[in-house]
Amino acid sequence: MKAAVKTRFAWILLIVGVAVIAGCVEEKKEYTINPDGSGKVDCDIVYAPFNLNLGGEEAAPKSQIKTEVEKILKESKGVDAWQNVSFELTDEGKIHFVGTAYFADINKVKIKSGGFNSKQDMFFSRDGSGRITIEIKNDSDSEDSGAKAKEAEKLTEAELSQKVKEMRLQYNKSKPMMMGILGTLKSERVFHLPGRIEGVSNFKKVDSSTVKLTLEGPKMLAAMDKVMTDDKLLAQQVRAGKNPMQSGLGDELRGNEMLYGQRAPVRVVAGDAKELFDYKTEVATAKANYKAMLKGLGFGETSSAVMATATVDTIGKAGSVMVAGVRLVRYANEKRGIRPFNYDKGYTLSLVMELPESGMEITAGRVEKATADTGQDLLPEKEWDRKISSPQLTKDGKGVRFKVKLLLPDDSARGITEVTGSLDFLKSTGTKEIDLGMMDFKEGSQSKVEGFSIISVKTNSWDKDNEYMQLKVDLLLGAFKGAKFYGENGEELEVSQAGTSYSGDRIMNMGFRTKGSFPERGLIVFETLKDVSKHRIGFKLSNVSLLGVPLD
Repeated sequence: MKAAVKTRFAWILLIVGVAVIAGCVEEKKEYTINPDGSGKVDCDIVYAPFNLNLGGEEAAPKSQIKTEVEKILKESKGVDAWQNVSFELTDEGKIHFVGTAYFADINKVKIKSGGFNSKQDMFFSRDGSGRITIEIKNDSDSEDSGAKAKEAEKLTEAELSQKVKEMRLQYNKSKPMMMGILGTLKSERVFHLPGRIEGVSNFKKVDSSTVKLTLEGPKMLAAMDKVMTDDKLLAQQVRAGKNPMQSGLGDELRGNEMLYGQRAPVRVVAGDAKELFDYKTEVATAKANYKAMLKGLGFGETSSAVMATATVDTIGKAGSVMVAGVRLVRYANEKRGIRPFNYDKGYTLSLVMELPESGMEITAGRVEKATADTGQDLLPEKEWDRKISSPQLTKDGKGVRFKVKLLLPDDSARGITEVTGSLDFLKSTGTKEIDLGMMDFKEGSQSKVEGFSIISVKTNSWDKDNEYMQLKVDLLLGAFKGAKFYGENGEELEVSQAGTSYSGDRIMNMGFRTKGSFPERGLIVFETLKDVSKHRIGFKLSNVSLLGVPLD
């Protein structure tokens, strides 16, 4: 399954790639768009995730469904607020999610539909006359190298024929899986435009200001079959050093014709645009009602969907930083065991930034731009490497120290022109207690608070004097302030923290230890931040040498 997910199919399978994770998907997304590109989308999604375990304990499916819904709410991009959210488990054993998402910029919005993620991006623009255009097209693919193409051109007719056969074998092996996935796939998008339609291709016109686009699994399968039975096309692809199941056809208009009917862009143009609804007013209402709505749906107070409700606001101008340290690894060779400082090739800066307020709860961050004095882009290629993890406050609480990982500057570089990014932090109205209730201190014990349970209680071989308790928790990163343990009779236990694991912005597991042994039964009370909101502050480093010395 993982191999199937990673395979980059042609223009058509680029759409399917992530759908493999979710199984069958039926979705309808109805967009209402204002002239400035803001709007809302009503989502109705039905899907069956592969990891939904309906054969486990009675409470497991409900918990897993909530986890899936949290992913939609939390991992959808470009969303300012949600409202009218509901969900259920259908008679067919699928998740049915309904909700309305508000977005400030349609170009940035991506609604997570279970595990399905269309590779067809929306592009919204408006010209000087007020005419708007919406176009839907695939992500661009990188071209194969010239060396590879030259190698393929040397194929004899017999070798070419063999390559085509192997290509078809690969397709036929994956086809049964794709038939199961795509058989019921249907993705429908409706766009209510802020003006009268003046031109349209491949969209279906519903009325004078509304269009619809439908993507259907059976049509995708038929299109793939047509491609893989086209001898001339496959021969051309092989001679060019390409494989349509990996590098694509390079002809998106032909793909549009197979899927939607016209060899033309998927595009609609509308003029005389007028605002369809008051965006700011509706978003403010949705934000005000969000927590109450989710709690009414049964989400606990520590749920990621409830606690991470606030829009991340950027506060103040980017703060200046100083370079505290530099790590430069110019050469590394893992096969030969050469890893200077136990790191791979790259360039890392340790930065210190003074904070506008003392004691800010800095949780994470990311690098957004990095340029050498030669003009070289130093921003890491992988999104993960652009993240800033584990920032640490200075002892006086007035500053924060963090690391920025960059690409290695070229030999001709003598300095860094600019490094910019942002840091996330939390604000709260104080602290609150989360009482897990009286419970048995043993493996598998469930607390009265959803998302908290005991994973294990044991003594480790390297530390016979202490007993360790591993807890499954559900807390926003940065919100944890402390925990107290009590025996069954109310006596407080001497317990210290012993490790934390997290994923994204959530704390998932926490370890605690006590001298001797934990009692058979007791009480655990967490102290966390109350009424948490998430905010962002920028940082900027300018004109320093590769050693971090200011050049101004």
